[in-house]
Amino acid sequence: MTNPFKAEGEFIKGNLHTHTTNSDGEFSPQQAVDHYREAGYGFLALTDHNYLTEPEALSTDGLVMLPGEELHQGKGELGQVHHLVAIGMTEHIEIPPTDDLQEALDYIAPRCRFAFIAHPYWTSMTYMDILGRTGFIGIEVFNFTCEAGIGRGDSGSHWDQLLARDRILYGFGVDDAHCHYPDSLGGWTMVKVSERTPEALYEAILAGNFYASSGPTIEDVTIEANNVTVRCSPCQAVHVIAPGAGQGTTTRRLARDGGPYTQVTLPVGEAWDPIRIECVDERGRKAWTNPFRTR
Repeated sequence: MTNPFKAEGEFIKGNLHTHTTNSDGEFSPQQAVDHYREAGYGFLALTDHNYLTEPEALSTDGLVMLPGEELHQGKGELGQVHHLVAIGMTEHIEIPPTDDLQEALDYIAPRCRFAFIAHPYWTSMTYMDILGRTGFIGIEVFNFTCEAGIGRGDSGSHWDQLLARDRILYGFGVDDAHCHYPDSLGGWTMVKVSERTPEALYEAILAGNFYASSGPTIEDVTIEANNVTVRCSPCQAVHVIAPGAGQGTTTRRLARDGGPYTQVTLPVGEAWDPIRIECVDERGRKAWTNPFRTR
């Protein structure tokens, strides 16, 4: 997997999961665009439920728009309907009725640039619902409205269950904003691009050149000589997460130090593969790298 912190270009901030009055959101499409542009975002996808909101009709003033939809087909181990986010289609995707998640993904995949699993914790998905499925590139590791609404926004354990079984997926941070209560501007994805265009964003995301955040900024990650060095905005803790039993470490072992940290070097065990990094600020907000192969 690539290291986005070593790639050429700049990180730009964006949200890949947002709702408007074209489904069950409070904001009109233009209000949503204005909201994110004024907050300094560089890109946005309006992903209304089973509805393609056309970006071309909107006044974006430099905000890069990606077409998207949230789609619902396929049932899980517990009988629940899955939620899938598709990005980069040219027309509305109407999935033929099915209770089979793989059938739904097989239909979606060739009709968009990429897809990911929405809020697996909120939807009570199990790792068995996801393991072995193809046609998507990742999951939402953090969904702000799920966190703000019911405290189930962080799907890190779902991610690790899959990584432990060598299912390497990307982790996205999103708002899933509906704006009926304060559920926007709390989760985002930072993508490293060489230019601010839809095509550059698609290529960077497909290559894994991004990280997710609900607050902290990650500036650099270097892995060499069985160590990982992380540079970030001031954080109270930095975790090296490995999926195997008892694997991983954290700056909290350095109790004599106590943070905050802006640069830290931590050991990486010989058997820790893959690993991912979490940075946690003083408010408990996190940033998540995608997994890194260490061997």
